[in-house]
Amino acid sequence: MRMLLFALLAAAIGSLAAVPVTGALRQRDAYPRGVMDVMAQHADALDRSLRAQRCGADRTAGDFAMLVTMSGEIPRAFPGLMADRQFAKFANDAHAFDRQAAANPAAECAGLRKTLAQVGQHCDQCHQQYR
Repeated sequence: MRMLLFALLAAAIGSLAAVPVTGALRQRDAYPRGVMDVMAQHADALDRSLRAQRCGADRTAGDFAMLVTMSGEIPRAFPGLMADRQFAKFANDAHAFDRQAAANPAAECAGLRKTLAQVGQHCDQCHQQYR
């Protein structure tokens, strides 16, 4: 009986201690997750514009501007990975492409489709190796 009581007490203390540890781990990864989530949201918005056949620069400029901003935040979100040459190349190439896409927006849906495919390729290159 005494062992059962100790086992239950240890389980209760362990579960109570796990809550702050889990919270601390989540806080540590909040900014990198946030950068990726915001980029995904804007890429999805661009995809929705494409599916709705609303592909003009006036419709997509804001989302492309946010992709430029957020891809520029990758070095700050992942400072430890930036020492890895391959990761740094992926991050810099993605940011350069996003800047180019925002500066030269597609005027029609075929151009937006091609641009979004290239954005996806940049994301996939990195995520396949570092996710």
